[in-house]
Amino acid sequence: MVGAEIWLFAVIPLVGLPGLMVLFQDRFIYFPSRYSSAQREEAKMVGVQEVRFRTSQGNQAAFFWRNGEGKIAPKTIWLVFGGNGDLALAWIGLIRAFAGRQNGFLLIDYPGYGICEGKPNPRTILENAEHALQSLLEQKGWNPGTVTLGVVGHSLGGAAALQFAAKNPVRKILALSTFTTMDDMVRTQICIPLGHLLRHRFDNIASLKTILSQSEIPEIEIIHGQADEIIPAKMGRALAHLDPNRIKFSEVAGVRHNEIIQPPLPLKLQSAFLRLIGPAQV
Repeated sequence: MVGAEIWLFAVIPLVGLPGLMVLFQDRFIYFPSRYSSAQREEAKMVGVQEVRFRTSQGNQAAFFWRNGEGKIAPKTIWLVFGGNGDLALAWIGLIRAFAGRQNGFLLIDYPGYGICEGKPNPRTILENAEHALQSLLEQKGWNPGTVTLGVVGHSLGGAAALQFAAKNPVRKILALSTFTTMDDMVRTQICIPLGHLLRHRFDNIASLKTILSQSEIPEIEIIHGQADEIIPAKMGRALAHLDPNRIKFSEVAGVRHNEIIQPPLPLKLQSAFLRLIGPAQV
């Protein structure tokens, strides 16, 4: 199910905490799972295509879906990044509701998730996204110069989306319930400044500053649930305050962390999808 977000910093015992942070922080951040054969078969039945490729982590797979067949590249390819407890195919129901023929969606699984080999970290997650896009374009014979890129990410996926946008020519960004920095997340969850022990240094403030310094600044929208119990809404506000004129920020009253992408979708999220992606076309 999309939105299966998990953060376990809060349940780490305080005894021996620095050692636990060093040795087991991967287990506090990432919660990979595998697909059943039925999940992949169901995806194929609605037109999802597997995109296979290799990285430094071994064999990887992403998933591509568009509304209808076509040899011509879609106008926009959206890279979709889930939370730390999500699998890429969990997004199929949501994107099919907002998928005109001008859009294609490349759903990214992280190393160790789904049918991907290896271990996730900021570098290998970025590597997966870039290789997935390159492989899709090559396999389809599409010219990268004719395709506009967009990114959508929830929670940890927001960080993955922003780091991709900081290094690639993305024109549209939608970040949902994401954090400022992983250092801030540790401090928020366990109330102790142990960020210096982090190996997985996602930094959305730095990514956004890089994006905002680009010669062509993309459309940027951040949406956060006001009742988010995992990543406080003040983090979303802090990201938007980096440039309020360039970053559209919406706060959704009464919505918790995973509820922001679970049906029925908040009206503000529906509006953002319609504005950035466009209505579905049969």
